[in-house]
Amino acid sequence: MSPRQKLTDTRRQQILEAAGQVIAVRGICETRVADIADVLGVSPGLILYYFPSKDRLLGEALAHQDRQFFAELAKRAADLESARDRLVFIIEASCPTASVRKTAIDDEYALWLEMWARARQDPELAEARQRMDHEWRNSIVDIVVEGQRGGEFAATVDASDFAVRLSALIDGMAVQVVLGDPDVGYDRMRRLCLQAAAAELGFALPGDVMVS
Repeated sequence: MSPRQKLTDTRRQQILEAAGQVIAVRGICETRVADIADVLGVSPGLILYYFPSKDRLLGEALAHQDRQFFAELAKRAADLESARDRLVFIIEASCPTASVRKTAIDDEYALWLEMWARARQDPELAEARQRMDHEWRNSIVDIVVEGQRGGEFAATVDASDFAVRLSALIDGMAVQVVLGDPDVGYDRMRRLCLQAAAAELGFALPGDVMVS
C-alpha cells in the first residue's frame, strides 16, 4: 500500500468514526456534514472529497460502526475457555446498559435503530445490514456447534434456528430498552435472554451470573 493510499484510508476511517459519534447523538436525520467536520476540525469540503455525498457517508458510517463493534466482541469472546462462557459473554455484551451505567453499547443500538430505518430506503445499506446480521448469527452458530460437540449444549437443538431466535430476542428487547420502555429494562432483558439460552441449550449459568 502506497503512503498516499494509507493516508486516504486513515482519513476515511477518521471521518467514519466521527460520523458515527455525531449520528449517535443527533440522529441520522439531524446530522450535517458540518457537524462531522467540526468533530475533526476540518472543512466540510474535505469530508466531501472522500465521500461523494452525505447519504453515502452516513450509510458507510453506520456499517463501519457495526463492523467495529462486532469485531471487538468476537475478539474478546475468543479469549474465553468454554462455549458456554462465550455465549454468556456475547449475550451480556449485547444488552444495552442501565441508564446510570451508559456505555458504547447504548450508542451502538441507537445507530442500529437508524440503520434499520434507513435500510428500507437504501439498497446498499440494506445489503450491508443483511451481511452483518448474517455474520452475527453465524458467530452464534459457531459457538453453539462447538458447545454441542464438546457436550456443553443439547445436541438436538438446531444451531441455525437457535441463532435466529436468540438474535431476534436480543434485538427486539434492546429496542425497548433504548426507547426507555419501563416494562423492559436492562436487568430484565439480560435475565430473560440468559434464561432463554440456558433453557433451550440445556446448560447451567455460571455461578457469578445472577438472573433472579
